[in-house]
Amino acid sequence: MERASLLTKESAKNGLIISAVTIVLSLAMYLIDPLLAYTSFWVGILLFIVFIGLLVYAGITIRKEVGGYWTFGEAFKSFLVMALILAALSTLYNVVLMTVIDPSLPETAGAVLDENSRAMMAKFGMDEDKIDEAVAQSGSNVDRLKITPKNVVTSFGAMLAVYAVIALIMAAILKKKEPYSFKQGIEE
Repeated sequence: MERASLLTKESAKNGLIISAVTIVLSLAMYLIDPLLAYTSFWVGILLFIVFIGLLVYAGITIRKEVGGYWTFGEAFKSFLVMALILAALSTLYNVVLMTVIDPSLPETAGAVLDENSRAMMAKFGMDEDKIDEAVAQSGSNVDRLKITPKNVVTSFGAMLAVYAVIALIMAAILKKKEPYSFKQGIEE
């Protein structure tokens, strides 16, 4: 199989696997506590570490599959394919979660996030008037979590942008040059 198509195939396969793991973890968290993902900083950190670990494992696996080396461009393209799949399936999962599984979740989670924001601002000594003004300026989290075409596209775009930055970093870390051999030097 041609190298480029093998890279794409392996990237797509790993993107689907990472998406499945991410969705299963998210669903498990939802079943434990529907608001856990919105209220626990440490759960978010733990999930991010698991996510990065999965990406590193996928990158090393793909690199081995294509001969043990890849350029920065090949690595970035590979991680970008995975990012596109992750963003698409995560967005689809969120739409299903918030419209079919639990239509009240955007309202409930948004209210909790709004209350947490107010509590944080009060903790830093802001006046109630200033807190009301800041909340009015930033808008309600309930509105941001509702499933609307605008919010879905915005969420997908934001995820893709974050995943693209992660893809750049991962590609820079996991790139590996093909070893130079004496035979190569003669052929040139």
